[in-house]
Amino acid sequence: MSERLFVYGLLREGQNYGHLLAGCKCSGPYSVEGFALYDLGDYPGAVRAPAKLVGDVFELEDAAVFDILDRLEGVHEQPPLYTRERCTPNGQGGAWIYLYDRPVGDAPRITSGDWLNR
Repeated sequence: MSERLFVYGLLREGQNYGHLLAGCKCSGPYSVEGFALYDLGDYPGAVRAPAKLVGDVFELEDAAVFDILDRLEGVHEQPPLYTRERCTPNGQGGAWIYLYDRPVGDAPRITSGDWLNR
């Protein structure tokens, strides 16, 4: 059974870690309500907030890829850098999303909600 992953930053095609999802079917653009995007310097972070986030959805045939992505996203760090949670892109079907799990401090908000058009 495949899993869906909503990506909004460095996992998008053409970005630093996009190659980790090579071979997975990508569809997009998608948006998801209820998340704000911040520029944390070298990477973005999305947090729950009344805003819209723009990204792509990947169909993952092998859920084992989450082992790699969870390490990359610092899910198991103490405290975690990101958490993996569920969202509903374009209001249809569920997908996983990595949310930033630390204070954003004075990081600038990306008001477009789109890392590629910041």
